[in-house]
Amino acid sequence: MSMRNREWPAALALTPVLILILAPFVWLLISSFKTEAEIGQADPFTWPADLMWRNYLDAWQIGGFGDLVGNSLINLVGVVILSLLTCAPAGYALAKIRFPGREWLFYAFILGLTVPVQAIVIPLYQVLFGLDLVNTLTGIVLVQVSNGIPFGIFLMRSFFIGVPDELIEAATIDGASHVQILTKVFLPISTPAVQALVIISALSTWNDFFLPLIVLISPEVQTLPLGLVRFASTYASDYRLVFSGTVISFLPIILLYILMQRRFTEGLTQGAIKG
Repeated sequence: MSMRNREWPAALALTPVLILILAPFVWLLISSFKTEAEIGQADPFTWPADLMWRNYLDAWQIGGFGDLVGNSLINLVGVVILSLLTCAPAGYALAKIRFPGREWLFYAFILGLTVPVQAIVIPLYQVLFGLDLVNTLTGIVLVQVSNGIPFGIFLMRSFFIGVPDELIEAATIDGASHVQILTKVFLPISTPAVQALVIISALSTWNDFFLPLIVLISPEVQTLPLGLVRFASTYASDYRLVFSGTVISFLPIILLYILMQRRFTEGLTQGAIKG
């Protein structure tokens, strides 16, 4: 039996699961183009008579989604950049540089994966308050970066361990420093791991509700998840606006994942095999 023939049973078995997962998103997407009267029809999957693009324009203007998307993008870019600047060097050091206490330091980072952020939210808020970073995008960026550092370091270290030490020896003979080795040797050949870290950081940041709820108070600095909840509670009876706003909130990050799905899978699988 060929490999292609062996995949058919698994594909058939997973098809009902896929339908169950996609059905709510399909219903939400179809409903976002309907009028209020069409949304109230018995069959929720009925195709609208006319595509009401006006729903999205109304939701965007009434809900202030322009500012919310802007805040989320600033938050996302800040978290992704700082995560790369911290996790890549730390992963390289823990994988390739020998120093006293290296293993214990790595275990300390791994221990951070077991601590839920809800358990440290009070001291976390106190630190931000003392630094005058509450209700600021800078504060939420720093908090989300620190929350994602343990997994980011684990991912990058797992990938760097599989890189041959001979590359470091050759670069050292040529007079390269560790910074140059990381930036000119390791990172170029670690593109899948870097892209996986970018996607994971982007997904968790864009969808994060709890930490922004604690840190961001004013509507002017709130991100999309908070703004969507506020918008949905205000216009709870106007389903066309709520549905359109919901699609606006999750569509960008889904498109990003679809575009980078293969790189994301490669980064995780290669890191797992090499680690």
